[in-house]
Amino acid sequence: MILEILSGLVDEFGVWTFVGVAVVAIITSAIHGATGVAGGFLLAAALAPLIGVKPIIPVMSVALLISHSARAVLNFGDINRRAYLIVAIPAVPCIVAGAMVYGHLPSAAIALLLAVVILASIPLRRWAKAHNINATWRSLGGAGGVYGILSGASVGPGMLLIPFMLGYGLTKEAFVATLAVIALTTNITRVAVFGGTNLLDAHFIAIGVLVGLLTIPGNYLGRVALRRMNNDSHAGFVDVLTVLGAANFIWLAFKP
Repeated sequence: MILEILSGLVDEFGVWTFVGVAVVAIITSAIHGATGVAGGFLLAAALAPLIGVKPIIPVMSVALLISHSARAVLNFGDINRRAYLIVAIPAVPCIVAGAMVYGHLPSAAIALLLAVVILASIPLRRWAKAHNINATWRSLGGAGGVYGILSGASVGPGMLLIPFMLGYGLTKEAFVATLAVIALTTNITRVAVFGGTNLLDAHFIAIGVLVGLLTIPGNYLGRVALRRMNNDSHAGFVDVLTVLGAANFIWLAFKP
């Protein structure tokens, strides 16, 4: 089934398009594996010209389900279970709500909202660090709820969790590992919701599976890079990707 769909897509779009998608999938998943963020929206931007904008979230949910499963397994020993539960418990019902209204919300408004939230996370995290302010379980749980609403209808709001998870005292390894299992939970929930709609048929499931499998080697490369980073360089790299993520959403909001 998957091979038949792949053959049809290759005939329709050409071999080099799929070579490009494969390369982008590996590179973006390596970035994702090293930082815990950014891989999703970068991969979504690469896939949009191929499959269209409307099915991006359902297809990315399937692809990231595989990608985050790999990252969660690779980093299982570093997961902070308390932080995960604090975020996941309020996030899951909010993800369901967000996914149910997906398709009815203006994409430009969502993109601008995400850009503002993402950009605000940088000064918020730096201010918190400069004043030795640590995130409490209440603020982390509140961020989880907001993250859930945005995650149900978009890709990339994991950026929102950055200042709260790092402010909660997670190391770079625990941050990446815990965010991976949070993202895994997010995509399981989204696939469950989208599976009951025409946004996630066999055609798009196959595309998501293929893209997801391509991210596995990239996740391994990202883990190797993560082990060589110190906490300061990791935080700086995350800031750069945060700005790029905001710029990406602004571009999506205003492009013709």
